[in-house]
Amino acid sequence: MRRMYCENPACAKKTFAEQVPGLTVRYQRRTPQLQRLVEDIGVMLAGRGGSRMLRTLNIRLSRCTVLSQLMRVSLPPLITPRVLGVDDFALYGDAYGTLLVDATTRLPLTLWEGRDAERLGRLAPRASRC
Repeated sequence: MRRMYCENPACAKKTFAEQVPGLTVRYQRRTPQLQRLVEDIGVMLAGRGGSRMLRTLNIRLSRCTVLSQLMRVSLPPLITPRVLGVDDFALYGDAYGTLLVDATTRLPLTLWEGRDAERLGRLAPRASRC
């Protein structure tokens, strides 16, 4: 990477760094490849675990840095589930909950307080009711 100097004494910037596409990004301390690695490990292991894994790769970042990079990652696009799974459960005493799950990906969608069938009935389209 080349570093260039401005010879104009009135210029506020004294040095300029060349930006190489794919190798450097303005105002970043990490290359794009290293940034993707930190983000991927952050998604898989989050803070402390991600920091430990990166340390084995000789990349020293704190758990707070891994978490802050994780917060910068954009969420995947939302896809409307085709098959919805429903499960109700009791936590303790009279505390109940309802869990909605995408049955094809097995990922949880939402958690409701209580286990009322009326609320679930509002979700279903009219054509699919029996």
